[in-house]
Amino acid sequence: MTEQKQSTDAAETKLPQQDATPPRKPKQRGWVSSTLSIAISLAIGIGGLYLYYHHQQQNAELSADSLTLRQEVASLVQQQSANEQRFASELQELTTALQQASSQNQQLNSHVAELQNRISALSNTDIENWRLAQASSLIKMAGRKIWSEQNITTAIALLKDADQNLAEMGDPSLHSARKAIMVDIDSLTKIKQIDLDGIILMLNQLANQVGNLHLANKIEQAASEKANQHDITTSLADWRQNLSNSWHSFMDNFITITPRDDSKAPLLAPNQGVYLRENIRAKLLIAAQAVPRQQVTIYQDALTDVQSWVKAYFDLSNPEAEHFLNSVDSLQKRPLSIDVPEQLSSQPILAELVRKRIYHLPPAEVSPKTKPLPHSTQYQTGDPSETQPEAQSLSTTSETTDPAAEEI
Repeated sequence: MTEQKQSTDAAETKLPQQDATPPRKPKQRGWVSSTLSIAISLAIGIGGLYLYYHHQQQNAELSADSLTLRQEVASLVQQQSANEQRFASELQELTTALQQASSQNQQLNSHVAELQNRISALSNTDIENWRLAQASSLIKMAGRKIWSEQNITTAIALLKDADQNLAEMGDPSLHSARKAIMVDIDSLTKIKQIDLDGIILMLNQLANQVGNLHLANKIEQAASEKANQHDITTSLADWRQNLSNSWHSFMDNFITITPRDDSKAPLLAPNQGVYLRENIRAKLLIAAQAVPRQQVTIYQDALTDVQSWVKAYFDLSNPEAEHFLNSVDSLQKRPLSIDVPEQLSSQPILAELVRKRIYHLPPAEVSPKTKPLPHSTQYQTGDPSETQPEAQSLSTTSETTDPAAEEI
């Protein structure tokens, strides 16, 4: 009974609670929820389809990249195989070249060994003979420089080289030959050199000074004074004076009368002074050309003609003419050639040593005819016709009786 009573009490107590709950919404709320659930389902489906499509696209891209990588790997493998083949061929070529170089090196070594054997086969006697022959040749060249060119400096250098070759031989028996070479060097050192270039420069300077000389009959001075008297001005106001000057100038030059006094100076026409100076310059040119050729006769004759013409036609009281003649006289006294020895004392000694040691010949008798002539004798006795054509033409022109009668 108690339990029944408690249940009825509980039921009674529950009834007011059911009345407290809110009332249910109408059926429209259930339609909206169903619509939302459908939209969510569609969105989930679309999202799934998008994810599936995106996954398929990624798979396609991955497969394409995998194919590209496979192709690149295949190409790399092919390139590596080609490189290996190329490296193998190059290695083979290098090996072949190395073998050829090794064979060539062996050949060179054999040639070098052969040359060393040949060099070692040469005896000391052959080397000494070669040095002796070279020393003899140097002395002969020094003699040619002395007698043909009078080049003392080069001859001394050649003699010193010959002495050096004999010194390298270290043979006491060559003491006499070296002593003769030293004597030759000492004798050549004492020879006084001639300044040929200075002589030529002095002759050229004299040729430039010819224009400063004054003629003895003062023709040029009178002509210049007349020219100054009859000068013509450019002013129109002086036309009367200009006309008078022109007339007097014409009449003065139409007939020229030169008075002749008792002086020894020859009479020259007014225009002959130019030809006289040109002939003097030509003679000085001939003398300058004869200096390097050491043609003493032509040189002296040209300077003698210059002296005679200056003394005959120019005013000697003028200081310039006096200085000119003094310079020509000093040039005439200067020699063009030097005194050189007829023969080097070392030349026959070296020639005899070469005959004995190299050719094993008996001593030769030296004939007096084989001695060379002195250099000065060769030039003094030479034929003057061996000069250059230009010097011949100038000398022929200036050999006339009147040096101012012909134009150069």
